[in-house]
Amino acid sequence: MNKRPLEQLFFATFREKQKFSDFLELDINSAYSRKDYDGRSIYIPDKNLKLYLAFLSRVLFDRLPVKNDVVFSYRKGVNVVDAVEKHSVNRYFFQSDIKNFFGSIDRKLIGNTILSALDACPISDIEQWLDKILDLVTVDDALPPGFPTSPSISNACLYEFDKKLLTWCEENELIYTRYADDIIISGSVEEKMHLIIPKTTELLCCEFGDRVNLNITKTKFTRPGEKVKILGVAILPNGKVSVDGRLKKHSETAMHCFLKDKEKFTSFLKEKDFERALKKFSGQLNYINTVDPSFLDKLRKKYGATAVDKMIHISVGS
Repeated sequence: MNKRPLEQLFFATFREKQKFSDFLELDINSAYSRKDYDGRSIYIPDKNLKLYLAFLSRVLFDRLPVKNDVVFSYRKGVNVVDAVEKHSVNRYFFQSDIKNFFGSIDRKLIGNTILSALDACPISDIEQWLDKILDLVTVDDALPPGFPTSPSISNACLYEFDKKLLTWCEENELIYTRYADDIIISGSVEEKMHLIIPKTTELLCCEFGDRVNLNITKTKFTRPGEKVKILGVAILPNGKVSVDGRLKKHSETAMHCFLKDKEKFTSFLKEKDFERALKKFSGQLNYINTVDPSFLDKLRKKYGATAVDKMIHISVGS
């Protein structure tokens, strides 16, 4: 790899449209806004910060190692269906998530992740600029939801954990995938499933101390005869994956309300105002579109392609 100083990489990207001195002097605290959406805070970078974060993604964070055969979130060409389909051959399923996922990933962990992957980093003087880079990609010492760098950073920070858990799962004839903070493990024998929580907890502790933990309140085991629903995707008895039937019915009702009665639509989506309801429903339809595009075609035939497509393209950040 031909490594170059950060300033050279910056100039090659922006050509003189942005100054390296402005990049270095940017005050992160005045370069973003915060919005509360669906019970969580989203951090929205301003124009300049967004440019700088996109630059850092290209020259650094998108190059950090990720366990591609495990991780199906925040990567081009794969989605939630890919994360679930790998488990369709099994009979027993474990689901859990990482408590306060982005908030658990702090400045120190990000820095250590970068320094452990120097072979993949094209910045020759990364140590000189590491503190500034960490200033730009964290808020209050944690990874902020909404920053374009946060997804790839989160995947990279769990790389060693993903490798070790995958190795253990393969040794025990289990299948492991992860979608963002959601951990999914499946197997054909129930006895092996009882080992998952202690082993996963042990590996998290070894890698992150007490900072990163399983969310035990959201941990679930599914056995033969029970409905298998993972990340909103159902695994049918024949092994096919599909959108959960209740989500399809909910979407049809929401679309009907949207076209007939805006107040009823807002109330049905359980939101305070119409704009929030629009964004929530848009996210729901986009999710369905990744799992079962044919269902969106049914909605188009029933309610009109224009209405459905307009709803799909509403942006959460707008």
